[in-house]
Amino acid sequence: MSALPDAHSILRDARIPVSSHLSKVLHAELQRLERMVLTPHPVHRHVTGTFEHALRQARVQQGGAIIAEYKQGSPSLGPFALGTPLDSQLASYKEGGAACLSILAEPAFFLGSTGDVEAAGAFGLPRLYKGFVISETHLDEAASCGAEAVLLIARVLKGHTAAFADAARVRGLEPMIELHDLTEVAFAQAASATIVGINARDLATFTLGAPDAGPLRAAFPDAVLVRESGLATPEDAVTAFREGFDAALIGEALMRSVDPAAFLRRIFAALHQREAS
Repeated sequence: MSALPDAHSILRDARIPVSSHLSKVLHAELQRLERMVLTPHPVHRHVTGTFEHALRQARVQQGGAIIAEYKQGSPSLGPFALGTPLDSQLASYKEGGAACLSILAEPAFFLGSTGDVEAAGAFGLPRLYKGFVISETHLDEAASCGAEAVLLIARVLKGHTAAFADAARVRGLEPMIELHDLTEVAFAQAASATIVGINARDLATFTLGAPDAGPLRAAFPDAVLVRESGLATPEDAVTAFREGFDAALIGEALMRSVDPAAFLRRIFAALHQREAS
């Protein structure tokens, strides 16, 4: 496993515009890291593969896999779901047929916590530690709160993505490599990524685009492809599956929904109707 650079070096090499939302989040995480006292997690834990397996199984059985996200805020929207009870929200996700959970761990802008990640374990669905990883300490934190998978953002980690993926695996964590455009494909390939997300949201401006699964499938023929961000309706998720994505990560729409379980059931009903026709 390659030695990981320090967090300051990661931020310098990433060259993220200082006025961007992403830069603000990363610098908040840098400050949090300096305050953290965390015992390093034992390395060489076995990667169970439960997160990836759950996504692949749902793709086969349901026509698509949903990673249902719990977050109470964001840099662009502010505290749009502040106070939403974790237990009832995750229970609705499970009832609606979500394959996995994504739990925000970043506290300053997304109002997340490692306590939420840990508590989500009670629902029996594989968990993604959703944060902005720039240090081994983040990986130790993800492992210590029981997450099965961890998000690694190629736009931030760039050429260090593979080293962070290796470091995640020795901690028993499955890396999900997030891309924002095709210029980042090589970083995920070097990391031997088997779960690849494409984020429709530009993390610098938080504006939305429309990613295409075709080039990603050509680059990662055997990987689980995950469509992230901008899925506002059940129909949006169905469209993503029809366009070749295996899984969809949905956060804001579910957090705003008055009935998250029904939102998810509408997705699977549409997929089943398509298969039957």
